[in-house]
Amino acid sequence: MRILGVDWGSHSIKAVEIDSAFGRFEIRDYHELQLEGSTEPGQVLQSLISGLPKKPDRVAVAMSSADVTFRNLQLPTRGKKAIQAAIGFELEDELPFPLEQAVYDYTAVSQSKNATLVHVAASLKKRIAVTLAKYASAEIDPDLLTTEAWAYRTLFNRIVPAQTMQKPVLLVQIGKERTTLYVHWKGTPIMAREIAWGGRDITQAISQKYGISIEEAEKAKLDHGFVIPSTQNQNATPEQIAFSDTLIEPLQTLIRELHQAMLTCKSVTREHFGAVYLAGGTALLPGIEALIAESLEITAKPLQTLSSLAASGVTYSEHTDASFVLAASTALCLVGQDRTTSVNFRKGEFAKQGRTREMDFETIRRLMLASAAVASCLVLSLVVQSFEYKQRLGTVNSQLESSIKSFFNGISGSAVRNYIASPSTLRSSINKELTKQRELYQLLGPNPNSPLDFLRDLSTTIPPNIVVDVTQFQVGSAPSAPYSPSGDSNASISVLVSNPQAAQQLANELTKKVSGLQQSKLEEVSGTAPDKKRWKLTFSGKPIAASPGLAGANGGGYAK
Repeated sequence: MRILGVDWGSHSIKAVEIDSAFGRFEIRDYHELQLEGSTEPGQVLQSLISGLPKKPDRVAVAMSSADVTFRNLQLPTRGKKAIQAAIGFELEDELPFPLEQAVYDYTAVSQSKNATLVHVAASLKKRIAVTLAKYASAEIDPDLLTTEAWAYRTLFNRIVPAQTMQKPVLLVQIGKERTTLYVHWKGTPIMAREIAWGGRDITQAISQKYGISIEEAEKAKLDHGFVIPSTQNQNATPEQIAFSDTLIEPLQTLIRELHQAMLTCKSVTREHFGAVYLAGGTALLPGIEALIAESLEITAKPLQTLSSLAASGVTYSEHTDASFVLAASTALCLVGQDRTTSVNFRKGEFAKQGRTREMDFETIRRLMLASAAVASCLVLSLVVQSFEYKQRLGTVNSQLESSIKSFFNGISGSAVRNYIASPSTLRSSINKELTKQRELYQLLGPNPNSPLDFLRDLSTTIPPNIVVDVTQFQVGSAPSAPYSPSGDSNASISVLVSNPQAAQQLANELTKKVSGLQQSKLEEVSGTAPDKKRWKLTFSGKPIAASPGLAGANGGGYAK
């Protein structure tokens, strides 16, 4: 979004362009046009805006401090409705003019647990009307009409360190014919006062002292003007001291106002100024900083506005930093969170009105024709897609009907249609049929793991060096047990071996065929001959290769 901040001065119009997006901003450009000759100021501003490479999306301006008054009210509430009611009550006694003749706006500066500090600015309706009419002469309807105090507050909160603002700071904005004194403390405007004094007073003093024209005096001030404080005039010539005194004499008016501002600040904040910032063209006069610092016994320095705001680290000239303070400050009021909290007099009867644009019937006719063409293409595409989808669905339905009839023998046509209409019912019926077929296969199919097959595999598993006599062998359920699809299949084997070592080796080999192998106690038995001993072992467990078919194979075998 392109934001334009405008400073309509008495001798020139200044503007600063800012690009703002996602809470970030960048200074795009700055412009200044002099108000000279018979050209109307509104035309000058209109010319400035028409010459911009891109028309601004938002325009921000500020009312003169002479036309505005403000108060900082500490209210014992946090509720919005209660704050609004309290402000109206407080302003009836605070404003120097009737409340019905004024327009005011407020914003919460800070909040504590049970209190809110509110900044309230007010101005007469006729002053606002005059300001808006001035910009209307340039065909500009500002989006933001704020105060100089709030604009400077927005600037200071962005560029002045928080540690510096623990004490009040003073901005001296010196213009051509007027000077604004603004006091800022802890993020809040404390005072904003306009005095009828400016750089022109110094020019007139030079003109009267040396008997030259105003134009020549202005040129002499800009090219050779300087001020020598009393503590630095030891090495100056009498002519230099005389010229400096000529400039210091009108500056004494400004210094008296600064002392008055210091007393006012002291009574409000109980604090002295921590620093003085100078802005405006006259602030570039050599020696003026030292003169003010000497008079107030406070550090004075120029306000580097654009250089402090530049995100890319660009350094602007001293003249640019000093001249575009107000224009940049008003533009910042529409950047980031400040755009929703800024003081804005564009409300009520002065709210920004949308302009009715002339209707271009030719453009509308072309737009309607283009819309009709797009709609026709969309309808045609939907018709073609619908026809194609219907054909594909018909083919799929035919294939599905044929598959259902082949799976369910003798099924009726109505049942097929019900199955097609309800996929969940079809899925359930298929699962039931498959379950029934599996059970029939288990009953009628061959046993893949018969007892004889298991005995044959067992014979091939026993190593040739081990001789055993199988005295008992049983695999599967008992012969008299009923069929059960979930029945357990077991294996039990009793053997005779010639020595205990052979028994251990046999157990290791049987583990490969029987899971969960359990071995009974080794028993010594008499052999066929009196001098030969035999050992009897019984193994039991489950066949590793057991399947549902083996579980239902009732049978067993005995061998001796």
